[in-house]
Amino acid sequence: MRKYHLLLSIVVLIFLSACSTAKVEKPEINIIYPPYPEEPKIVYLDTFTGGATEAQEEGPSMLDVFLGAEETEAHTSNIVKPYGVGLQNGKVYAADTGSSAVFVMDEKTRALQLIGRSGGLATPVSVAFDSNGTLYVSDSRNKKIQGYTAKGKLKYVLGGRLEFVHPTGIAIDKELNRLYVVDTKAHHVKAFDIATKELLFTIGKRGKEDGEFNFPTNLSVDRRNNNIVVCDTQNFRIQIFNKDGKFIRRFGKIGDKPGMFARPKGVSVDTEGHIYVTDSAFNNVQIFDDTGTLLMYFGSAGRGPSRFRLITGIYIDERDKIAIADGFSGRIQLFQYVSEAWKKNNPEAYKKLKEKPADFEQIVEVKE
Repeated sequence: MRKYHLLLSIVVLIFLSACSTAKVEKPEINIIYPPYPEEPKIVYLDTFTGGATEAQEEGPSMLDVFLGAEETEAHTSNIVKPYGVGLQNGKVYAADTGSSAVFVMDEKTRALQLIGRSGGLATPVSVAFDSNGTLYVSDSRNKKIQGYTAKGKLKYVLGGRLEFVHPTGIAIDKELNRLYVVDTKAHHVKAFDIATKELLFTIGKRGKEDGEFNFPTNLSVDRRNNNIVVCDTQNFRIQIFNKDGKFIRRFGKIGDKPGMFARPKGVSVDTEGHIYVTDSAFNNVQIFDDTGTLLMYFGSAGRGPSRFRLITGIYIDERDKIAIADGFSGRIQLFQYVSEAWKKNNPEAYKKLKEKPADFEQIVEVKE
């Protein structure tokens, strides 16, 4: 009889475990900028905060607990203070300065891989990818750029105390096979040949004139023309250089009006040449054309989707998917730019975006 009760208890616990781990469908969130009836440009997609690691994705079962299995370590790991972000092969990358690791999160399964936590990274700041899929990470405390395989094996090291003072933002030109590194406290940008690790040239020095910097933070490459776009943070502006490091133009100034900057941090360029700038004071993203004309902005301060608390890094991939680091909230938010190429490749999804929301008349009535 006692055996029967024990067996029944085990069966009940297994059933409860299955119920507790059943997949819960995430409610659909429709956030589109600008709102209907305007032409949709930016669409909110998803939010990532970390989660279960691949080695212990499910954690201990209720049966394990009932039979007294020992729990030796935490089964989840959440992002603490993300800064740099990236997208590669269906995965979201986040350089987490708060946990000395790069979080790699699968967009579909949410499985998590950690790179650098067991050693090697001290303060990872930014990430980038070369044409072979190698992950590059800037480590400001170790004053190095380190390259990793998809499985997290170290394969590339550049720099040290003699090369960098405080490396932060990095970007890779896959066509030219170049690595660009922002050295914030040295007030310049260095360009390296990835194959030889040779320094090709250095852009800038401290100052306020064209081509000079004051604590630059991040940069991006315009895939259309190989131009280098740099966030010159303490000069409150964006500067653009050609592939040889020659100054082209600048735009922006300090202020609290649209088109101005208060604390610009991240910068990235989409496939059509639009320049996206995050501002951690405004907690939004401003979008400019390549001449510096403000086109639109999205996001605001807060905790929900499309809201930010200390917005930092931004990355746009070859399909115009956007990843943004929400530093104080410990999360990465994904968006989609509705480019002409995206419309062509996703006609049904685009048609749905243009549909009038079911509650549109109610929204209009409230506003009036």
